[in-house]
Amino acid sequence: MIGYIIHFLAKISASRFSKTAIGGLDTQRALLLRIIKQNADTEYGKRYGFANIKTIEDYQAAAPLVSYEDIRPEIERMTAGESNILTAEQPVMFAQTSGTTGKAKFIPVTPSCQRNASSDMMRAWMYHAKRAHPNLYKGKIVSLVSPAVEGYTESGLSYGSTSGHIYKQMPSIVQKIYAIPYEVFEIEDYEAKYYALMRFALSEKVSLLATANPSSILKMCEKADEYGTPLIEDIRQGTLSTRFSIEPELRQALESGLSPDPARADFLQKQQNKRDGRLLPGDYWPELALIGCWKGGTVGHYLEKFPAWFDPDGNSPKQVRDWGFLSSEARCSVPLSDKGCAGPLALDVNFYEFVQADDVLNAPNDPSQWNFLTIEKLKTGGEYYIFLTTTGGLYRYDINDVITVEGFYKSSPKIRFLRKGRGMTNITGEKLSVNQVIDAIQKASVASGVLADHFKAEAYTEESRYLLRLEPVGHYDDDALIQFIEAFDQALREINVEYEAKRKSQRLHAPLLHVMRDGWYERARKAQVAEGKRMFQAKTELLSPIKAETTVIKPELVKTLDVEQS
Repeated sequence: MIGYIIHFLAKISASRFSKTAIGGLDTQRALLLRIIKQNADTEYGKRYGFANIKTIEDYQAAAPLVSYEDIRPEIERMTAGESNILTAEQPVMFAQTSGTTGKAKFIPVTPSCQRNASSDMMRAWMYHAKRAHPNLYKGKIVSLVSPAVEGYTESGLSYGSTSGHIYKQMPSIVQKIYAIPYEVFEIEDYEAKYYALMRFALSEKVSLLATANPSSILKMCEKADEYGTPLIEDIRQGTLSTRFSIEPELRQALESGLSPDPARADFLQKQQNKRDGRLLPGDYWPELALIGCWKGGTVGHYLEKFPAWFDPDGNSPKQVRDWGFLSSEARCSVPLSDKGCAGPLALDVNFYEFVQADDVLNAPNDPSQWNFLTIEKLKTGGEYYIFLTTTGGLYRYDINDVITVEGFYKSSPKIRFLRKGRGMTNITGEKLSVNQVIDAIQKASVASGVLADHFKAEAYTEESRYLLRLEPVGHYDDDALIQFIEAFDQALREINVEYEAKRKSQRLHAPLLHVMRDGWYERARKAQVAEGKRMFQAKTELLSPIKAETTVIKPELVKTLDVEQS
């Protein structure tokens, strides 16, 4: 019955989504002018003459391209309680995420944001998923979210996760189809959180597993396997193990919903015995119809590990549908099939502009040289930077993401996330910037006494960690170098809230240190020149999304220090 209600509501949303896709640029133009009109009397709207804007071209001429740092002063005033700054609507909360500097970003979330991006788009995703997988609601849904409230601004408004806020506010009838009580996501200790999460998840027949980051799904599987025996015993007895640190009020709320389930425990015990002590989701969730998570970009490699967990015998591969292009700033696309990663843009939710990736590469610091495109000018196979105008007060916002186009759904381009853009990397959601790396190097030098002559941080995606190549000033013993890499890691945790969260949840491992030979950096620059680059074009790359080839690095490598193995 609950599944029928959800599917009925989802069908209405999917129908609206389809109609707006037909409208193409007309839908986009109408949305932009509505946003401009609604916010013409705000401080920002008056500053840039929103009242005089009649066309897309007027808007592009009047409103500047902005990064978060450009509008940080306005948002700080909003968090302090001032109104009518960026939006006429009052924010209901702020989404917190990492910034390119040491300060976190606070993204305003208005009632319009919640209504459009969160409810309608998610329902459209669910509708198409249900059509492809009729048993989608045969069991419970396991969905992972971050806490709705992680703190409060000066004005008393909360900041935290929009997904957590939505989860917490779901109608009680809808909550019944979800396996995990919201209180689980508020547990501070990550080991305790994963244990409690799987304590509830293992108790249920699950037909949909959904969360943006596939690394979180793998961590769930690992923890259920690691703690299989005590989890089964808890399910048998109707308890929640006291070996984990769970806040008393949360423990009380969670334990109130538990009851003994010996039949389920016997089933799980049988599955564990079958695998010689292993507990695998392919065994304990045979009803699983679909996994929803990101499939591409920098996290796509995690899916290679799914079959070992979800299809250990190779007989029943689980389908995975991409979660869509979304961030704290905006939700943008809705994948409509399991094939690939692309999904059509929601044309009535955000206004989109694009610049060819080569334009930005050729003039990375000069937007006046960029040619801004609207959706109808995009080409299949093209790679573009995407810029957002939202109902939450972001105008021509540079999110620094590169996407590609994989055809069209009606008149809406189907986009796929490729990578972070200028000066950023992103292994599993941490969004690390080159400025943060530089800051962390400086702090590590002060803490350890190890001075860096040259350095380069590389995303070691296969091992979910960063590799720091260091050419020190002089020579240091291993104790000093270990202190340096530990201080570097700690500095990144303090600077970047997303990096800290991923380290705490064990989705990112401690960075690996490579000590390089004296003169490594200069030889690398000379090699670039030898390849035909002019000396001034030989780039000093301090942060790379790609790990250098071993054959290139090995002759330059003095030693490797790994704090996780020391």
